Amino acid sequence: MAGPEPSLASLVAQISHMVGGREDSPSLGEIRALCDLLYTASLLKEEGRVVRARILIAPPDDFTALEGPPDGIHAIRFASTHAFTAGEIKRLSPAASYFHSIIAVWPEKDRGFRIWGILNTGPRWLNLMAGGRKPGGISMPFPSIHVRDPGWLLFYQNYELLAEWRGREFHGPRMDVFQSGLMSERFADLRHRLVRESWSHTLPETLTIEAYAELIHRIALQFLRRIVSLVRASGHGGTLVIIPMTKSAEESLSVAERWIDCKYLAASESAGNRVKFLIQSMLRRLGELCPGGSSVEDAWNCFKKSTDPELDNLEESFFELARLYSDMMQVDGALVLEHGFNVVGFGGEIRVDMNVVHVEQSHDLDRNLVSRWNVQNDGTRHRSLYRLCAVEPQVVGYVISQDGQVRMIANVNDTVTFWLHTAI
Repeated sequence: MAGPEPSLASLVAQISHMVGGREDSPSLGEIRALCDLLYTASLLKEEGRVVRARILIAPPDDFTALEGPPDGIHAIRFASTHAFTAGEIKRLSPAASYFHSIIAVWPEKDRGFRIWGILNTGPRWLNLMAGGRKPGGISMPFPSIHVRDPGWLLFYQNYELLAEWRGREFHGPRMDVFQSGLMSERFADLRHRLVRESWSHTLPETLTIEAYAELIHRIALQFLRRIVSLVRASGHGGTLVIIPMTKSAEESLSVAERWIDCKYLAASESAGNRVKFLIQSMLRRLGELCPGGSSVEDAWNCFKKSTDPELDNLEESFFELARLYSDMMQVDGALVLEHGFNVVGFGGEIRVDMNVVHVEQSHDLDRNLVSRWNVQNDGTRHRSLYRLCAVEPQVVGYVISQDGQVRMIANVNDTVTFWLHTAI
């Protein structure tokens, strides 16, 4: 079983420790009241829109008005502080766009927390979770609370998720499922095949074969992150099915036809090898930009920080393809990809005629901590993917719920298992 989950009291104490050490630091009671108030704010609406905002607990003298995105933070201080109330957060949230800015608060003597300004951070912080190439921007060594949706608060320290308060439950940080060993193992054949195909005539020898293979893995995971992030942002939900990586394209199509009825089936020539072309083009350009003998980390840093126009264009093309895939997931049914990430079809209905009663939830990436899960707690999307993974053990699937929850589902050692992915 997993370790003990955090409580509101332990979380308040943790936040107090982070912001302590100053004469004007907030008290435990003030931090507790702040959490309760933000939970209340999450239940409100501003002109029909749900309240969505980020709140930073930080003193105003730690920021400057001269810096700004993409590499810094631009502080807009109010001439006078404003009351920290649920209604004020509701009214101010449209001006502090969730993805680009954060509302800053700090206590004043005998007045409790006050809103002292808005910090424009830019959207690069999303790259940590959503798959962007550029670095995540400047760090913020202060705790923040994200009002994500009604009854859902996320607690961060410098963009590291500490805990979440959802409904009546508290949870510790979820996992980044894209870092699991399972993902690395099941994509191994694909990335080594791509390197072998390109090594002799396309890829510069500034990097080793192993380095190129690892770069393929990281770039492919960025692609999947972006798809999942876009579907989450849509609020619609969806299902992504990746057919066994160890099979050929023809065998993948056979698997899909056997178990999945795709309303919109892609012709093989139209699906093409767009993903393969873009990844190989990125590898070639990275090899050209890196000096001889570069390590994987050297090349990855080049990938994240380079302003090379060709690499920028390739990234734009790559993530436009991710947007296309996410749009296909807006149609009822699953998006089905073959082992090379090309489209088999979408609007897919999984039709496996069997019941799966034993499903486990993994509480760590390596499946060392698992617990039995009651499948009756889940909807049709989840149960249908459980059945598919039971009959095709190499399938990897993702289910994004309308409430933003993300699960990776796979068959490990003949047991259908799911992992909850960290949400932003």
